Amino acid sequence: MQTISLLVLIAAIAIGFWKNINVGIVSLALGFILTAAMGISVKVLVAGFPTKLFLTLLGTMYFFALLQDNRTLELLSRKIISLFKMRPFLMPVVIYVVSYVMSAAGPGAISVQSVMIIFAVSLAVQMKADPILMAVMAILGAVGGTASPIALTGIIVTDLTASLHVPGIAVPVFYGVTAANVFIAAVFYVVLGGYRMTLDADLQNAGGEAFTWEQKICLAGLAALVVMVVIFRMDVGFVSFFLAFLLMFVGAADKKRPIKLVPWNVLILICGISVLMSVIKKAGGIKLLADLLASLMTEGTAAGLIAATAGFMSWFSSANGVVFPTLIPTLPEIIAKVGGELRLVDMLVGVVGAATVAGISPLSTGGSLIMATVAQNEAASSEDSSKMFLKLFLLSFCAVMLVVVFSLVGVTKLIVY
Repeated sequence: MQTISLLVLIAAIAIGFWKNINVGIVSLALGFILTAAMGISVKVLVAGFPTKLFLTLLGTMYFFALLQDNRTLELLSRKIISLFKMRPFLMPVVIYVVSYVMSAAGPGAISVQSVMIIFAVSLAVQMKADPILMAVMAILGAVGGTASPIALTGIIVTDLTASLHVPGIAVPVFYGVTAANVFIAAVFYVVLGGYRMTLDADLQNAGGEAFTWEQKICLAGLAALVVMVVIFRMDVGFVSFFLAFLLMFVGAADKKRPIKLVPWNVLILICGISVLMSVIKKAGGIKLLADLLASLMTEGTAAGLIAATAGFMSWFSSANGVVFPTLIPTLPEIIAKVGGELRLVDMLVGVVGAATVAGISPLSTGGSLIMATVAQNEAASSEDSSKMFLKLFLLSFCAVMLVVVFSLVGVTKLIVY
């Protein structure tokens, strides 16, 4: 049943592309068939619905739909673009650096990328640039900074390694993860054409239009969102619902039009696949592949394969909640069995680096936010949602493989002594 469950996942994606049906709908249908074949209750399907992710996406998408509808995001983006009109190719770099610094300062990846992805896509739309490039740079910056010892992932790593009686290793891991992350960001910047970004003539002086009073109130709402989520670490979904209510209550936003801008097809796709993945996990499909990778480890391949395992697991489960607590405690035992000159810090950099960059995947919060945000912007949503899903997953796969190569080559040894 483990192998069959993985074949069902492949079938869901293939059927969706073949028949041009929302993959989320296909996943729900095949998930229902799989539970029947396994002889388990349909309650497993219901339990697998990503309620938290759904509310986060719906809340943020609805809030920014209000700002999109009255042109607040458009005008704000144009004013920022005017600051970089001579060097537009630096915009992806700025997005990366801001996301990295904000995340490293304490809030961690989820809070920062929830704001930065939407903002990055809005900038890309106005610049007529690739929204995937801008959004991926926002995610990479956020997940790179979250390994900081004072950010969420860094705190988890510190706690888990302390229980292994290996104190003081969090800072070296942070340096190694940052190096791997910057390397991946540089590769994606070149491959996705960031250095070729230019501005049309009509955008050279795009910042002249003044904000209306409604737009100024919406800007205050956007600032409040950043403060409440990034500084006070409140739930981004419910904060978005709350601020959306306030904007409509004071008359700064339309009460009907924005609901039509919510990308419902993307929400169905993401939630449907998440439900199917919960069944596959129950069937043992995820464990089957992870065990296969682990069984292939030698001294030369251990760091790379543990990185691949972490990346793979992170595509289908929480890095902080599942991957790190599962893999990190096993590292000393793996090192003892494999022997040689394996170092714990190299293994940790592989685990943390791969698990975090896997967040580009559309099955993760970051990737799903990209899909929803791009779909919400008509000017950016020329790609079919299924094709965008595949593109993001391939980018996530490439990011994980770059960490694997980074680990196999032993670059960490040159950075962390």
